[in-house]
Amino acid sequence: MIGSLYNLGKFIVEHKKLEEIDVFQDTAKLTSRTKRVLLINLEYVDTKFVYKGIIEEELNKRDSNKYLYKGGPPNGVDYTPASLITSKAESTFKNRVLKWFKTHKDPEFLDKIAEELTENKDQVTIDLEDKFQSIDKKNRDNVLLTISIQDGFEKKFCGNYLIFREILSEEAMHRYHNLKTIGESSGNGTCYLCDESKEVYGFVPNAFGFSFSTADKKGNVPNFIQADQWKQVPICGKCAVFLEAGKKFVQEYLSFNLFTLKFFVIPNFLFKGDNEEFEEFYERVVDLKGKKYEKGLIEEEDSEEEDSLYSIVKNTDDVLEFKFLFYDLKGGGKFIDILNYVESILPSWMKNIYTTQDIIKNDILFQEDNLKLTFGKNIEGDFIKLRSSQSKGYINQYNWYAGFLREFFPSKYDKYFLDIIGFIVGGKSVNKDFLISKFMDRIKQAHRTDPENDYSMKLLTTEALMLYMFFNELNLLKGVDKMKIGSHNEEDNEKEFFEVYGEFIDTPEKKAAFLMGLITKKLTAIQYRSLGATPFMTKLWGLTLDQKKIQKLYPMIINKLREYKAAYPDLEELISVNLLKSNKNWKLSGDETSFYFVLGFTLNGLFKQNKEGVKNE
Repeated sequence: MIGSLYNLGKFIVEHKKLEEIDVFQDTAKLTSRTKRVLLINLEYVDTKFVYKGIIEEELNKRDSNKYLYKGGPPNGVDYTPASLITSKAESTFKNRVLKWFKTHKDPEFLDKIAEELTENKDQVTIDLEDKFQSIDKKNRDNVLLTISIQDGFEKKFCGNYLIFREILSEEAMHRYHNLKTIGESSGNGTCYLCDESKEVYGFVPNAFGFSFSTADKKGNVPNFIQADQWKQVPICGKCAVFLEAGKKFVQEYLSFNLFTLKFFVIPNFLFKGDNEEFEEFYERVVDLKGKKYEKGLIEEEDSEEEDSLYSIVKNTDDVLEFKFLFYDLKGGGKFIDILNYVESILPSWMKNIYTTQDIIKNDILFQEDNLKLTFGKNIEGDFIKLRSSQSKGYINQYNWYAGFLREFFPSKYDKYFLDIIGFIVGGKSVNKDFLISKFMDRIKQAHRTDPENDYSMKLLTTEALMLYMFFNELNLLKGVDKMKIGSHNEEDNEKEFFEVYGEFIDTPEKKAAFLMGLITKKLTAIQYRSLGATPFMTKLWGLTLDQKKIQKLYPMIINKLREYKAAYPDLEELISVNLLKSNKNWKLSGDETSFYFVLGFTLNGLFKQNKEGVKNE
């Protein structure tokens, strides 16, 4: 990972001809979050500075380097006298800007500014608060506060003065080899990244907030001597700058949030020196500037496919690989706690994931005509469109598998959710029994919450089926050979259900459980038409089923159907045959039995009555 970030950063610095000072600035925070700038305007007259008032201006995103902004610690000052107003303008001025000048000494320049601001701090505070309150509320978050200096006919900013640039560069480099709680960690050695012998530093990863470098704990450093951390991860100053450039690029352009799961996608080119490919990838990513990627790896709401990250991946050959770094933020966002790391992911595999989502989404089971039979005649569009409307767009055609997994692995199962997403992008198999058990946990919970209303249960069952088919199509079900499940072409539309899905429901016990769910739904539908309620739903043992309960349930359903003068001869015969065949060879676990039962219950509408010889007498 460190090597990939280094190579990316080195390319960016050389490609854009950046200087160290350009890398150190936090311009991304300004261009994405800050709209307005407040300038404490000083006039330079006869070697003195005179306070002239507060100026408000719009942030110039193309020229944000002039402000020379780099954020510092929450309880300290920033690296330059440029700070974001996060609460009160007065406190930002006194605790960060004014304090910065008081802690940085220079008798010919900085001390004179500090003196003028101190003498006029009351007036500055009044003027600043008035100007801050005049800003439109929607633009008042993260306003940048800094100074400007009128020097003759020219208005200058921090970035125009060498002294501010030198201080920023010196203090930014200082982070690489000095921690306030430990002290110095540097020495002469071989740089881990460029393999050259020179002065190397020990706290470079710490400077970026990576939790794997924890020199503050003595047990994690050589010989329990924290100052010797440079011997463990020796990185020279030049390579540290490249590494910081790479990390900032990934953080700005390739940072994603997938249903509360945060992760970076780090590109790594397999053929060194192939700058043409690197440049093409870089330009494509930069061209997507401004997209939030709130809804997953690929797509933003209302954006065209050509404008999405998918357009980059689908046009990229396997000349590079991706590394996925899943993380959480600790210490108020100061540290990146690495939760999982998946590497060697080729574009072809990512494209396979996208294609598979599309294949499953377009299966005939999940299209409008069949959904109307399951969820009612008012349904419009496919199942993903239905779930997208219910989730206010957070679930879409490119991320539905993750959205559905989140349903079955809510926040209390974060680790499971993280692991399974990691398995998918890494191409590793997931235990089938584990998946089905989690599917049923959530489905049973919905059933227990409202046993008379099966709408939530049917939604969850449909999601579970799509996920099962998704994992199967990717061949990621551990212990199960890939099956042909679903309707993948027009010819399948005319086939009987078990012809199309026969490899999935392929044994007598699976058919028995499935058909028992189907006939149960037919019974409850009759009850609802007659009574306006479905009391039989309370007889299903909370959907905790097994062979004995299925066998016991069958005569109960037949007797209840006869009370309503209803019969399904063909279906009843088919259930009897499969119960008999599986009587001494029932191989399904309780969760699997329940799963096939709820599938039959949900897909009941697909079995037309005229094909079953149904009689209503």
